[in-house]
Amino acid sequence: MQRQVELTDGVNGVGEKDDFNPSAQPPLEVKNPWRYLSYVIRDVFVVFALAAAAAYFTSWSFWPLYWAAQGTMFWAIFVLGHDCGHGIFSDNLILNSLVWHIFHSSVLVACHGWRISHRTHHLNYGSVENDKSWFPAKSGFKKILVLWVSAIYLKPRLLG
Repeated sequence: MQRQVELTDGVNGVGEKDDFNPSAQPPLEVKNPWRYLSYVIRDVFVVFALAAAAAYFTSWSFWPLYWAAQGTMFWAIFVLGHDCGHGIFSDNLILNSLVWHIFHSSVLVACHGWRISHRTHHLNYGSVENDKSWFPAKSGFKKILVLWVSAIYLKPRLLG
C-alpha cells in the first residue's frame, strides 16, 4: 500500500508536509549568493584552465588525467545546479531558478526532466521498489567487486 502525502511547494516541489519544520531550526548559516558565486567563478576558471591545458598538451598520456579532472569539475557544476534546485544558493527563488538552469544547461542536463526524476527520487528515497534513480547492486556484481577490491588492496599487503 502506498503512503499518501501532501506535497509542499519549493523550487523542485520536493518535500512532504510535516517532514520537518526548517523554520523551527536555527539557521546554520546565512545564505550568501556572492560567496557561492565566487565558487562558481573558481570552478568555471578551472574548467577553462583544464581545456587550455588539454589544447597545449597533445600527448595521449595526458588525456586520461584530463578526462578525470574535467569530469570532476563538470560534476561540481552539476552539484551547484542541484543545490540551486533545492533553494540553497539564495533566498530569491528566481535567482535560484536562473542559476540552476544555467548550470544544468552548461553540463547538458535537461532541467525539467531532472527536476521531475529528482522529485520522484526524493518521494521514494530508501525504497528499493519505487526509487527509479538509485538501484542496489546485484549480488553477482557485488561478488566481482569484492574480488576486484581484494585483489588490488589485499594482495600487495600479503606479498609485502
